[in-house]
Amino acid sequence: MADLVTIDGSAGGGQVLRNAVALSAVSGRPVRVENIRGARPKPGLRPQHLMAVKAAAHACGAKLVGAELGSREIEFRPSEIRAASRWVLDVGTAGSLMLVLQCLLPALARASDRSHLTLVGGTDVPFAPPFDYFQEVFLPALAELGPEVEATLVQRGFYPKGGGEVEVKVSPAEMIAPLSRLERGEVTHIGGRAYSLGLPEHIVRRMREAAVNTLSAGGFEQFDIEAEALPPGRSEGCGIVLWAECDDGRRLGASGLGRRGKRAEEVGEEAARALLSELEAGAALDSHLADQMIVWMAIADGPSEITAARLTDHMRSAAEVAEAVVGARIRLEEGPPARICCKPAVL
Repeated sequence: MADLVTIDGSAGGGQVLRNAVALSAVSGRPVRVENIRGARPKPGLRPQHLMAVKAAAHACGAKLVGAELGSREIEFRPSEIRAASRWVLDVGTAGSLMLVLQCLLPALARASDRSHLTLVGGTDVPFAPPFDYFQEVFLPALAELGPEVEATLVQRGFYPKGGGEVEVKVSPAEMIAPLSRLERGEVTHIGGRAYSLGLPEHIVRRMREAAVNTLSAGGFEQFDIEAEALPPGRSEGCGIVLWAECDDGRRLGASGLGRRGKRAEEVGEEAARALLSELEAGAALDSHLADQMIVWMAIADGPSEITAARLTDHMRSAAEVAEAVVGARIRLEEGPPARICCKPAVL
């Protein structure tokens, strides 16, 4: 049996926990994560972290110790990966469903059969990728590596009520292809979606107009940004996701999320400025996508190399966890643009 790997979870919030568990599930190497979210005002496992860990444990038949709300330490001992057959995962709060999937997808991508699951919780919440970024930017990039994931939005769920619902189907891959993306193609147009739930229609229009004006001032002229104002649901809120479509078919993305007291124009401008910042660096991936790809690079069937606008603390944490759990060798170069090189361990 592989030796237990101990990870300090005090830095990096829930990301360290999710990455450690995801890599453990795929590699079969047991992990203990200590001091979970130790630097946060409310340390320990919150509902979305607990759901992510339990879902990953179910996907690989793991023995799980310490999995309860508020726990600051867990032990995760994986067994055999199995497909998710009609699972329903309800976070019970507005906890991010996209972050739960970040923890779960690496295992399901290595399962022996297709998976089909329904997730209930938050689709558009602070400090997490919104559903539209996951669908329009992350999933196309993941498809290049082999796994095919289809995500369908049934209902949006905003903080604090949640109530969002997403259907996900995963077709596993026999291998995870290496990722080599060093140069960015020419931007052909800016796509996106401005959306709201249970709010006046003018909010969506104002977000979109502010984003277009900011991007136009940045030198872009071609836009395909949808405006989607939905009737009241289980929660209410608004946001916008933008992506730069390049001539090689790849995308870089950014987003903005509304909150009470924040003008719609601020939300649109925030997302547009973030996208312009990513594009100015000339990197092949936006910073958030590069961060999310490190786990996949660590389990790929060959060396990977990518560029991003800048190195972030999340990237550094992801690299440290991947090295500790699966023995990947990762080199981070500041840039600009930043470069991330990964030599994966043989699993």
